[in-house]
Order: sequence, then structure tokens, then C-alpha cells
Amino acid sequence: MSETLSKALVFTILRHAEDFPWRMQDIGLMGLRLDDQREHRIHVWDPSYSEGDPPIHDHPYDFTSIVIAGELTNSRYVEDPAGDEYIRFRYSLATEDQRWSDTAQLSATSESVAEGGEYHQLADELHASWPLPGTVTAMRCSWGEPRELTVCLRDESSWRSGQARTATREEVKVFTAKALERF
Repeated sequence: MSETLSKALVFTILRHAEDFPWRMQDIGLMGLRLDDQREHRIHVWDPSYSEGDPPIHDHPYDFTSIVIAGELTNSRYVEDPAGDEYIRFRYSLATEDQRWSDTAQLSATSESVAEGGEYHQLADELHASWPLPGTVTAMRCSWGEPRELTVCLRDESSWRSGQARTATREEVKVFTAKALERF
């Protein structure tokens, strides 16, 4: 992945960001799909666009993420009777509004990933990302069979949809300006 998505190529994309169809997730994440198979993506992070802590969640795909610029902490969570209590929501992508919930005790281990570093995440592993503003990551997704997804939160009222929306022109400008400061 690092050969095809070099820092120079990502820099060029960011310099012309308004020419691309960016998508926004309300966790402070702006993403750009790089292919029709949804295998490769660029993420630009700005946690100031997120309300509260990032959600603990899993994915519908395994992935490898490389930090192109900036730094993030990836925290992985496992069930642990001595862990903190969370409300666990389960749902399918097609029917997110029909989610159900219970509770789970979770504990975390964290790793800091600096520029040039990468981490791998299996689809069913729970995690949360804590990026510095302007961090840019590139992902390679490996899609599997559709399955139930999980989000764990401290309280039920902090639920946010995981669905992406079209990024506004202003969001594209703000996010890419912060990212370009890291190049």
C-alpha cells in the first residue's frame, strides 16, 4: 500500500481536495474512496469535529491502515469482567435504526502509530482511534460476508450514525488545511 499511496501522491490529492467526492463521518473523519471496489481509502482526521470520545466499534471488513502524516493512538477493546461498563449496540448496515443493546465490560490496550507506521485490524475487533488533528491515514479494506456490527458507548444518548454523508466545501477546506500543515 505504501508504494501506491506515497506521501507525495496523498499530498497532491490534498492540494486538489475540492476536486474529489469526500465523505464525512460525524466522528471527525473525512474519507475519500480511491477505487470502485471500496478497497482503498484516504482518511483525514480532525477530532474537534466529533462530539465526545470516539466510539468503540468494529468494521464490516479487515483492514490495514498506514499513517501517511501525523499520529494516532489505536485502542483495542476486549471483554473483561474487571473492565469498564459500556452500552453495546448491535445492528446491520442496512437497518442501523433497528439496533438492539445490552451491556459489556471492556478493557483496552493502546498503541501509538506515528507517521510511516501501520496497524492491522480484524473486522470483529473492537477499537477506537484517537488521532491528532490533521492526521492522514490510508486504508486497505478486505471485505468479508455481511455481518452484525457493534458500537460500544458510555451512555445511550451519545449514539451517532456510522453512515457517511457528503462533506461540505467548508469541511473539505478545513480538514485539508490542517492535514497539509503536516506535510
